[in-house]
Amino acid sequence: ARLGGGPRKSSFTGLDRAPLSPLDSPSLVIKLKAVDIPFLSRGAPVYHNGVSVGLVRDKVLDKSGEPSLVVTIDKQHAHLVLDTSRFWILPATSLRLNARGANLEMAGLAALVQGGIAFNHFEPDGKPALDNASFDLAPHEFAARADGPRFQISFTNGHGLMAGETRISHLGQPIGYIESVKLNTDLTTVEATARLEDRFTKFLTSDSKFTLIKPSISLKGVSGLETLVTGAAIAFEPGAGDPSRQFVGRSGSGNDGSGGGLVISVHAQELPGIEEGAPVYYRGLVAGTVLDKRMEDGETPGLKVRIHEEFQSALRSNTRFWRVPATSVTAGPGVLEAEVQGLSALLQGGIAFDVFETPGKPADGSEPFQLFDNETAARAVSEPIRIAFKSGQGLMAGRTALRYLGIPVGLVESVRTVNGKVEVSARVDSGYEFLRRKGSTFAIVQPQISLQGFTGLETIISGVYIECVPGTGGFSEGVFLGRSTSEPDLLERDGLKIRLTSQDTTVRPGAPILFRDMTVGEITDKSLSADGTQIELTAVIDPKYRNLVRSNSHFWDAGGVDASIGFLKLKVKSETIIAPDGKVAFMNPPKSGDPVKPGQVFPLSAKPLK
Repeated sequence: ARLGGGPRKSSFTGLDRAPLSPLDSPSLVIKLKAVDIPFLSRGAPVYHNGVSVGLVRDKVLDKSGEPSLVVTIDKQHAHLVLDTSRFWILPATSLRLNARGANLEMAGLAALVQGGIAFNHFEPDGKPALDNASFDLAPHEFAARADGPRFQISFTNGHGLMAGETRISHLGQPIGYIESVKLNTDLTTVEATARLEDRFTKFLTSDSKFTLIKPSISLKGVSGLETLVTGAAIAFEPGAGDPSRQFVGRSGSGNDGSGGGLVISVHAQELPGIEEGAPVYYRGLVAGTVLDKRMEDGETPGLKVRIHEEFQSALRSNTRFWRVPATSVTAGPGVLEAEVQGLSALLQGGIAFDVFETPGKPADGSEPFQLFDNETAARAVSEPIRIAFKSGQGLMAGRTALRYLGIPVGLVESVRTVNGKVEVSARVDSGYEFLRRKGSTFAIVQPQISLQGFTGLETIISGVYIECVPGTGGFSEGVFLGRSTSEPDLLERDGLKIRLTSQDTTVRPGAPILFRDMTVGEITDKSLSADGTQIELTAVIDPKYRNLVRSNSHFWDAGGVDASIGFLKLKVKSETIIAPDGKVAFMNPPKSGDPVKPGQVFPLSAKPLK
């Protein structure tokens, strides 16, 4: 009820239905037309950018029996409706399945009960809509966005095509959809009416190709498995002919090698898990497709790969390819990381490529490329470094890493025995060629148990690795002599050597030395002083950080964790798997002292300066 004017009355005539808005509140009234309007009823909300701006006033049938909605837009929001606005049905809940998983969206309680409508304008220009203007109502947002002119695609087999759902994609990105599907009059082909986003319409030419992608099983393997989740899709390849609106579609996996781009060969000793149709990635983008898997020269497994034209410039003579497993798990000290590269790779495996050094000349497809087992192996682009060890226990080709200051910088390529020793061939990443200098030392880090405690415990998870210390001589092509952490004459590190003294410390050799939470050196030795009253630690500061140590630098044991219980404060020694040997840190007062000489002695405090 509402209050009105006029003389006093005691009887009134009621309305058949309650008004949706105050009767004296002017608003914009428009009409929305569609072939089918399910789930929407009187009172359903109308949204713009997530804000409710109006209501469905009525649902009616016109003279031809077509349904339409009469919509009221609030006065204060009427200016948001333009003659270029597009409207679409907003379901109560939307469950969308795609190659990356499932997304569940809910539009709100009102839409959950009554359904809803949303609108927006995807073009920059437009005039305010007039009262009683008519608009088309699309079944979903993507259909509203695909506003280009309609065109026809005929298929000899349209199995899997679904009106309003089947998407049209280019380079893996959706740009249109199938609006309707029907048989032609002679029942020989399936005619699909399609629309693209208007900005892609200019690419519809007589040479354009449309390929229906759906799951396929043959003697060559399985292809198109990603469509098990997303449904059948149509791959679009732009042409270069005259504008056209009539096309003949193709059926298949869309990987027949046509449509431009560069076809190359990639070979490896083994090719498990990679089949026809597998994706080829470049920096996370799908840049190509595996066309075929075959034996080259009857001996070496190889892949025929097509790189899309848009990515052809990224392919150089020194490009590195590597396998992308369906799921990859990387374990390290205190770290466990799992990655899934997408449903297509999950089901078929995939490969990736990039250049890790100065790009070479553009590739022309005449030379084959090597396929590495993983990205780490592909990044190691240097000439091999040969290292001879007395024992190679724990070394594994393709898995054992080379580390510098704790950071992986290379990978062991092969392990073999030569003249009673174990010879390792390893490659380092670009930028670490200085490890090839004369005097460089290489030590196998393994878990060790001694009277001083445990060392190298992180290798229990990550596996043994080779710690590298660069030399200062010229570059060498010879064989380096490797060592083991169990040898008493473990490598002498170059750098500034100083001594730290303490009455009591749990810090052990191998402990990192930190400056502002950055590793700048290492504790290399621990012993008792000559009179037995103090513990002496030998510290080596990396050459490029030696100037950080000043005569008044303050060193402290940073391996503890401060804790408090009420008003009591205490320090708890926490030796973790990440820092089993403890940690040492140092800082400089605001007024730094003079540079120090090798052998300078500093006290090791229990805590930092305040």
